[in-house]
Amino acid sequence: MIITCKKVIPLRWVAFAIMPWASFSFNSGVMGVVFFFSLKKFIENPAGLTFVLSLPGFISLFLQPIVSFLSDRIWTRFGRRKPFIATSLTGVACCLVLMPLMPNFWALLAVFMVYNAFSDLNSPMEPFKQEIIPPQERGRATGAMTWCSNLATMTFYFIALGRFDDVRYMAGFPLRGETAIYWSAALLLITMVMLITLGIREIDQKSALRGQRLSIKNFLGGLLDRELWPVYMLVVGAACMNFYAGLGPLSNLLYTDQWGYTKQEMGINVAVGGIINLFAIGFLTLFADRFNRMRAYQVLICLSLGCQVLYYCYINFVLPDKHPSLVEIIVFGETISILGILTGLVYVPLVYDYVRRNKMGTYNAGAQVMSRLTVLVTLNGVGLFVWGYAVLFQPPAGEMVRVALRGDTNAQAEVQGALHAATWTYPQNGAPASSSNLSANAWQANGTISSTGRCWEIRLRDKDSEKLATERDGLTAESSPLVAEEKMVQDKVSVLKLHGKTSDASAEERKAADEEVRIDALKARIDDINTQLASRAKKFHDQVVTALGDRIIADGDQILSATPHQGLLLDLPTAHRVDAHLLEKALDELRRERADVIDLRPLKRDDGYGLTVSTVLAPGADEATVERELQATVERIAGKSDPGLFVPGAAPLGHGLQPALTMDLMVVENPVDHYVSPITRVVNLVLALFNDAPNPGRRLAALARNLRVPTETNHVRVEPGPTPKTLSITAVLPPTAGQAKTADALVARLDALLLRQGVPSDFVLRARLFYDRIETAAATQRITVARPTLAVDYAAMKYDYMSGYLWMFVMGTIGIIITIAFTRVEARGLIRKRGVEEALES
Repeated sequence: MIITCKKVIPLRWVAFAIMPWASFSFNSGVMGVVFFFSLKKFIENPAGLTFVLSLPGFISLFLQPIVSFLSDRIWTRFGRRKPFIATSLTGVACCLVLMPLMPNFWALLAVFMVYNAFSDLNSPMEPFKQEIIPPQERGRATGAMTWCSNLATMTFYFIALGRFDDVRYMAGFPLRGETAIYWSAALLLITMVMLITLGIREIDQKSALRGQRLSIKNFLGGLLDRELWPVYMLVVGAACMNFYAGLGPLSNLLYTDQWGYTKQEMGINVAVGGIINLFAIGFLTLFADRFNRMRAYQVLICLSLGCQVLYYCYINFVLPDKHPSLVEIIVFGETISILGILTGLVYVPLVYDYVRRNKMGTYNAGAQVMSRLTVLVTLNGVGLFVWGYAVLFQPPAGEMVRVALRGDTNAQAEVQGALHAATWTYPQNGAPASSSNLSANAWQANGTISSTGRCWEIRLRDKDSEKLATERDGLTAESSPLVAEEKMVQDKVSVLKLHGKTSDASAEERKAADEEVRIDALKARIDDINTQLASRAKKFHDQVVTALGDRIIADGDQILSATPHQGLLLDLPTAHRVDAHLLEKALDELRRERADVIDLRPLKRDDGYGLTVSTVLAPGADEATVERELQATVERIAGKSDPGLFVPGAAPLGHGLQPALTMDLMVVENPVDHYVSPITRVVNLVLALFNDAPNPGRRLAALARNLRVPTETNHVRVEPGPTPKTLSITAVLPPTAGQAKTADALVARLDALLLRQGVPSDFVLRARLFYDRIETAAATQRITVARPTLAVDYAAMKYDYMSGYLWMFVMGTIGIIITIAFTRVEARGLIRKRGVEEALES
């Protein structure tokens, strides 16, 4: 059993004392990320989200300090700090069990507030740990604690977070991933309660403070102790810097909403950094007690500030789409994380160097008051800042239209000038709308930010539509659990009927019928709102078309050219199945050598393996000569990487002629992204040592794979078009490809381009169907085929969560200034390291 207040302790006591922090880290992940996504089901506004998350701070402002204050002044048969800790963890675990079961926002908020009240009772935990571990071991203990916490955090992000949206049925009842995560955290905390209550014994230190009554005079007098109040300067500075380590809860939305990563990708990113940290923490812990703590702390927080500024500038001014890759996130995140680990290794033992043991609880109370006040400012401040930044600089909520204009260099000033010259009205009532409520921004599916472009997103700020959308989102959040509950009731009815309990089944069916009535009412209202918003967006679209007139392309203009060909397909035997990766490499080299090659695909045979190569047969070319030269080229190139692939002198299995088509299309984005960011360049150099670096045209290769359909169009070549922001697709279109399509502007355009070249009319219809497939497949690669109108809808306000870093830069600078001021006061002899002095004298 561990005993507190020993001058020297064995290593296993340190390991045991820090184990609870692993469960706390897992629980912090649950409440910092999972609860945030649970809350986001009911609230979208970042200022609203941060306000709700800050509400417990008003209770903690009083409850945490009082508990810490009392933990220095009481004694029970179980100790002075353990009763608070055991009660806290038990209550927290119960709240975690209840949270995923709450049906609406108010119930969830109530449990959240109770959870935080119980969590506040755990405030003596840090002094409790410091009483177990003597000062000379606290640096290494903090490092070991950080290692365990990192392992728990890595487990949460890598395994648990990605399961948030999963649903599994067990014995006919649904178990949501969200629920499983909450309950796992609760089980972990209950285990920690058992370890703490049964494995640690507190020693009575005969404190002079024991028995002191809790009164305003004693409470404030203790908090403002002349030995403690100067140390609060460090606490305020650290509170600014700790929150500065990121955007707090809004960083979750930065990953998912702004950068478009899934929760699993977000979890993998953090977990990869965690794996690196497992080794980094172990190494850094060896030196944790060898630093001049104050000097190291100041250097580290300045480096952290510099890295965060560099991260912000890199994303906003180096990346054209302001969208970092996972590799770039890991590089910056891991650098900042290691600095944060070092800062934590130094800071935690640093502050307790200034505090006596019998005043640790009192200091903790004062520190919590200062920390909570600072966090209330920083947390609400970042939410309000992001919201205010969006109101001033981001596209507003309201009707939204995306249109494609002629040319790809339309300037923002030109587009806005045309819009402001027109007269505008609100779609719902025809009331005049000021042109100042309009916004126009160049849009690309890949997120590239530009002041010029082909596609423009035009919005009208409409408060009335925003209210309707908010109502719809609220109704959707209300109906979702009802639908899940109805499904559960129906499953329960099936089980009851299976066991012959017809009366119970009838009662459940009546319950399901009542829920279905409510669900239908909600669905009807949601559909009505959607209809209203769609109608308003359509009316706004008509105004945009009137304002921009001939600047918008006509339907059909996106097809720049269409050229029919005679496609030659040559079947070649191979000795074995070809590797897919080697096949793609051979195809790339083949196309570089012969511009007429369309594709190279595996050939399905009943009695062996083969390849089919396709090429454009030039008019008047000798078919036999082309076949012979093509076979020799394929065998030579493919044989480089797989020498035994072809049997020397083997004759072709067969050949055939089929119609082919080359279509040049106007697109919104550059199909090949030639820009390579600095970090990506370095990563590519490393990858080149082991394998080929990523091909800039990999999106076009992926588009070609998506367009291949073995039974229809199996041979496709996709490459950049003859001019910027165009796409050229060549494909073999056999006569069996697709069904006839109703004539439209695109069919008319293809008629004009193809019929004059002597192709049959059914080929035009096949080309039209192929165009639809191109448009759909290109969108999956964030390539948008231009159309007069690309989108007509209501759009919510866009938030730039990276703007929150500007607020955090200010807070981080304040934290550094406060820390420097603390060292000035200490240099004048007004602050002493009383904790270290006490340990040396004992």
